[in-house]
Amino acid sequence: MFGKKDKTFKYPGIRAALDGNTAAIMCERESTDAAGAYPITPSTQMGEYWAEAAARGHLNISGRPLIFIEPEGEHAAAAVTAGLAMTGLRAANFSSGQGIAYMHESLYAAVGKRLTYVLNIGTRAMTKSTLNVHAGHDDYHAIDDTGFFQLFANKAQHVADLNIIAHKIAELSLTPGAVAQDGFLTTHLIETMLLPELELIEEFLGRPDDIIETPTPAQRMIYGETRRRIPELWDVDNPVMAGIVQNQDAYMQSVAAQRPFFFDHIKTLADEAFDAFYALTGRRYARVMTYRADDADYLILGQGSLIPSAEAVADYLRKTRNIKVGVVDLVMFRPFPADLIGKVLQGKKGVTVLERLDQPLAADPPIMREIRATLTKCLENGASKHELPFPDLARYQPIDMPALYAGSFGMGSRDLQPEGIIGAVENMLPDGKHQRQFYLSIDFIRDVPCTPKQRVYQEAIQEAYPHIKTLSIHGSENPDLMPEGAITVRFHSVGGWGAVTTGKNLAMTLYDLLGYDIKANPKYGSEKKGQPTTYYLAAAPEPIRVNCEYFLAM
Repeated sequence: MFGKKDKTFKYPGIRAALDGNTAAIMCERESTDAAGAYPITPSTQMGEYWAEAAARGHLNISGRPLIFIEPEGEHAAAAVTAGLAMTGLRAANFSSGQGIAYMHESLYAAVGKRLTYVLNIGTRAMTKSTLNVHAGHDDYHAIDDTGFFQLFANKAQHVADLNIIAHKIAELSLTPGAVAQDGFLTTHLIETMLLPELELIEEFLGRPDDIIETPTPAQRMIYGETRRRIPELWDVDNPVMAGIVQNQDAYMQSVAAQRPFFFDHIKTLADEAFDAFYALTGRRYARVMTYRADDADYLILGQGSLIPSAEAVADYLRKTRNIKVGVVDLVMFRPFPADLIGKVLQGKKGVTVLERLDQPLAADPPIMREIRATLTKCLENGASKHELPFPDLARYQPIDMPALYAGSFGMGSRDLQPEGIIGAVENMLPDGKHQRQFYLSIDFIRDVPCTPKQRVYQEAIQEAYPHIKTLSIHGSENPDLMPEGAITVRFHSVGGWGAVTTGKNLAMTLYDLLGYDIKANPKYGSEKKGQPTTYYLAAAPEPIRVNCEYFLAM
């Protein structure tokens, strides 16, 4: 994704080793004027780092000191961020899990006011069963209906770059956006990346008070041929009322008008932002990114830290078993990239959509629902004998329709080994189980019960629920997909004894002295000081793709 080697780009990036939270803030503190945030795991560090920079008097690209406000609660934080954006400041927020739920109401209002702030999410499982502070995509999909455009980063590099791009899209489209990363699995994972230069941020984003050409016809009707990059909706010399009450005759008119005049432009503006970023950096992004998908028979589609692991598995299965597997990274979920998805999936034998959540009362999980809707429209195009009803989408005949499989994985940061992804692929093969909805990396029924009591208990479960065992999918092997020459280390210690600091220091030593690529992260639990702690570290002379816990090979 870094472009052709013979082409020199103006801003190639500065080699660094950072976790996802730090990567976000290293960009936000340079570009953004103000932030409202309330601490919540695992996004707390983003707000803390921002507050520290503000306390030090750090100046951003506009030469302004940072403004940080920590109100009482996430709902207030969202309202504060909206207020900052209304005054023409480049603004940001940082939150996770229940924090996203608490601010949900304010997100609708931010869209309706056409604000331009970016919400950085360290995704966290919601309390659907018990409390969990680790990775899950429940909070990310809780905002699907608000009108925020939504991006998802699969590693620290993407966190930094997509953060910058998101501000660009928001300010061109006058629509707020969200950039997500997997809680702990990306937010707290130190890995090698290319840090965007200050000069890149300054040139790509510019200052909030720059006068720019108004990008869309609807905006020109409001602002004229030029406008302030971030419009000042309110100032002390010209106070206005925003969020007024509308009755029956006006409310629907104002809501419906947003689709053609604002939302329908986001797709094009996003593509333009991606292209402009590539021209400066050589790092190519798109609403949908693919890996070895063109000639693939089977695809794994998902978001987040799953993607690099899936790419490693695809290479392994092609090399060892001649199974043509590709990977689809859904970088942008809103607006849903139906135009691209229809083309990528056309004619494949099977597509497995892996999602880090479960919505058991829905017909399908959220990404799969969108895909089914998209491919149904592609079939309607194929059946049409007149003009295409959906001219932006592919035209399918029944033979073009892939078999679709929905898998849930990794909820609450449940570890996903290569074995799980291999199982998802094997499920699609001609001699596979063809289970259409399943879970990875868990067992509803143990093949070998631990005790006689457990055996009796499991027999009772299977008698009442005969299908229960089929819901769990496992792969036939769990290969080591680390690069050649890689070193993997697993620390075991007690919370508060310095294992995390030791792991970080060792990782940075390997990075600084040997120039190794690294991945290093703690396995945090809800347990606090004095409880068992595990720290994982991998170092290699080339990039490490697989994201999972490390086990001693027997």
